[in-house]
Parts: sequence; structure tokens; C-alpha cells
Amino acid sequence: MTATAPAPRIAADGDEVRRRLLDAAEEVFAARGYRGASTREIAARAGIGKRMLFYYFASKEAVYRAVLERVIGGMVAIHEQFRNDPGPVGLAEAIEGITYFAAANMRALTVLVREIMDDGPHLPTLAASLLGPLFARGGAELARNMDEGIFRRDDPMHVLLNVGGATMYYFLMVPLLRHIWDRDPLAPETLTERAAAVRDVLLHGLAGANAQGGASR
Repeated sequence: MTATAPAPRIAADGDEVRRRLLDAAEEVFAARGYRGASTREIAARAGIGKRMLFYYFASKEAVYRAVLERVIGGMVAIHEQFRNDPGPVGLAEAIEGITYFAAANMRALTVLVREIMDDGPHLPTLAASLLGPLFARGGAELARNMDEGIFRRDDPMHVLLNVGGATMYYFLMVPLLRHIWDRDPLAPETLTERAAAVRDVLLHGLAGANAQGGASR
């Protein structure tokens, strides 16, 4: 009888190597951009040989796309976690979730923002398959809360852009903040203050007195 017990361990080891590769790729792509990155450097930072990289990913482009899909997948997961909570509560929790997610994934965020700003070749596919549906679901939920009188009437796309801009732009400013602010912009207590500040401003604008459960205590 053939033993099959080691198979789960092999799969687990493969998942770990893939994670290390994506972590290394995020670092290299964030530092050098797509053109300046090399699969040799990515493999070296992941602690594997270049040939092993191509076992997991067919090309540098495939690694790059996987990095983008992973960070967007994290954003989708945050939305799914809070989408069914009451309007102000769900929005407040999503703002907090995005803040901490961005703090933990700044390199990936840099890669994604660069792809968007450069109107990169992967953007149309990402927009169609991941980002577009995410914005559509978020917009539909905002519209429902507006129809129910929980949020004041506004263009849902502007609201979504305000949420993304207020949360994620902060992390693009971190290098500057380290020079002009008297605190560590990534310290846990500063992130807590930042999430509360964004939450209060956005919920006040959307719901005012109706934002029960979302305002600062």
C-alpha cells in the first residue's frame, strides 16, 4: 500500500515558498519598479534559486500580476468582512481595516499605486476582474444606505474615492511625515489616531448625527 501522508506537508511547503516569493517580489517591485526588477534578485531575496522561481511563476510578469492580485484580494477581504454591518458601523470598521491593512502592506500598496498612476498594462484586466466589481459592490451598498436615509445623498463613487484617498494617501506620505511630524507615523498609537480621524471626518460628512456607532467615543 502506497503511503500518501507526506503530501499535505509538500503542499504546505509549496505555499510557504510561494509566500516568500511574493513577499520578495513586493520588495523588489516597490524599490525598482517593474522594468528595474529582475527575477534573479527576487529569487535571491526569497532564498531560492532562479529556476525554482519559474516552477511557481512562468515569468516576471506572472509574479508581478500575483503581487497585484494579492494586495487587491486583501482589500476585497476587508470589504467582505464588514459589508453586512449597519451603514455607519460597517463604514467605520472598513476604514479601520483599510488603515491597518495598508500599514502592514506598504510595499504592495506602492506597487499597486504605481500601476494605477502609470496606467500600466495590467490595469484594464485588474479593473475588470477585481477593482471594478469591488467598487460596484461598495457603491451599491452606499446607495442603499442613502436610499434608506442613513447616509445623505451623494455620488457613491466620490464617497469611495474619499475613503480610499483619506486612508491610503496617508501611507504614501510616510517618508515626508517622518521629517515633519514629531511622532512615528506607523506607531500603533498613531495609526489608531489616524483611523479615528478619517472615520470621524467621513462619517460626519455622510451621516452627521445619524452616524451612531461610528463616531469617536
